[in-house]
Amino acid sequence: MLIISDVKYTLSEVVQIIKSCQHTLWRKQYLNYLIKISQSGNTRFGDYGDLLMRLGGYIMGETKHLNNPGSLERLRGKSATPNSAMVMNPIAVGKLPNNDVSAVTNIMAPGTKWKGTHHASDPETGLPKKHGVMVSEFDVNGRDGRRLTKRTQSGKTTYYYSAKHSFNSYLYQRVT
Repeated sequence: MLIISDVKYTLSEVVQIIKSCQHTLWRKQYLNYLIKISQSGNTRFGDYGDLLMRLGGYIMGETKHLNNPGSLERLRGKSATPNSAMVMNPIAVGKLPNNDVSAVTNIMAPGTKWKGTHHASDPETGLPKKHGVMVSEFDVNGRDGRRLTKRTQSGKTTYYYSAKHSFNSYLYQRVT
């Protein structure tokens, strides 16, 4: 979770903001550095430019490590998995399969008290969830169907749709 101009954003929301800005060049390494920043404890930015400056500082720091891949890997830290919300494009409720829209809408309705089952991965990164992140999953149209994952951090709740989950490999598309 990052706070920019006093608004809470998930990492996948920040990725979409950066990618959609025509004046900002997207760099794959931002995935690593956004995770690193989110775990640093220093997650508040006055504005979007402050965040870009921090990301740019990390990119500039890479030049000191280019001849030492192990050092560069340590600098970057962990990256998001290919099936995480940070990597996958978000999906609008209306773009879900027709037979899932009603179930997903009901689960996501404000004030509902649906009880999901425990989920160990953070859908934002695809990595094991960290302290302060609560994640649960819901079957959509039966146990063999699709899944909806609910993630809550710092009072902000987001949902992620997975069209498949064979061998416990979810696709975490943030639902918009």
